[in-house]
Amino acid sequence: MKSTFIQIAAALLATTSNVLAHGEPDLRHEHAGDVFSKTHGGSWHLNGVLHNGNSTGQTKSIGGETLYLAYPRGYGRKTKTDTAILYLTDIFGNALVNNRLLADSLAKAGYLVVMPDLFRGDPVPADALSDPNSTFNMTAWRAHHPQSQVETIIESAINSTRGELEAEKVAAVGYCFGGKYVARFLAEGRGVDAGFTAHPSAVLAEEWEAIAGPISIVFGDLDASNTPENRTNIESIFFEGNKTYQTSLYANAEHGFAVRTNLTDKKKAFAQESAYFQAVRWFDAWVKDDE
Repeated sequence: MKSTFIQIAAALLATTSNVLAHGEPDLRHEHAGDVFSKTHGGSWHLNGVLHNGNSTGQTKSIGGETLYLAYPRGYGRKTKTDTAILYLTDIFGNALVNNRLLADSLAKAGYLVVMPDLFRGDPVPADALSDPNSTFNMTAWRAHHPQSQVETIIESAINSTRGELEAEKVAAVGYCFGGKYVARFLAEGRGVDAGFTAHPSAVLAEEWEAIAGPISIVFGDLDASNTPENRTNIESIFFEGNKTYQTSLYANAEHGFAVRTNLTDKKKAFAQESAYFQAVRWFDAWVKDDE
């Protein structure tokens, strides 16, 4: 199947492979956002993202790690799905209601969604970076959650998804912090078949270059960590490497908009809903078996 998607944007890389393809996000823009507060009627195709504030999945311990599981309709002991989405969260973790509602939304599109606790009960507090009186130490927090530890958790989640949960194909979504690991686990032999990321953070040039499966990315034009130069450079890597890819850019959309944003702003609400639909359609094309 040939991709016919329009390719729009891309990313700045520094002169060495050890330099970030796009920089760390401005932490002033890293906030947990408002809890989704509105609903839509109809089927999931019309619904888009759930905004009712009540998550419906389950938290289970599998393989020694805590996973939030969101199930597609009809999923059970006798009826399972062979396609799953591994949901890699932002720094606020898998207990943030916005992340859980988005996982539930993806499940309504027909996927088993597996969202590991990447921080083992120690996410960044929801108000830590937006509260001017907060004493939260981001440097110390990062030191407690090194890449090696995060990857161990993700590897366990993939093994559980393919093992106990019996999924044959695994896609991955990643938001902000989680976007880096979508890129890393989309490399050959790492267990992910297709990937989607919105406003990814701190991805290295070599990580984009190593991607071996279809990748879809959503950017916001207000995201200082994904500048026009950054986006152009990412797209160049994909084009020159003959990757299967899609990129989209949304106006008036800040870092984190696909998970948490001001839904009273039509442009921001549209960007969030569109990011969701982009992920679902991407996985429908590249992960689900043809009917």
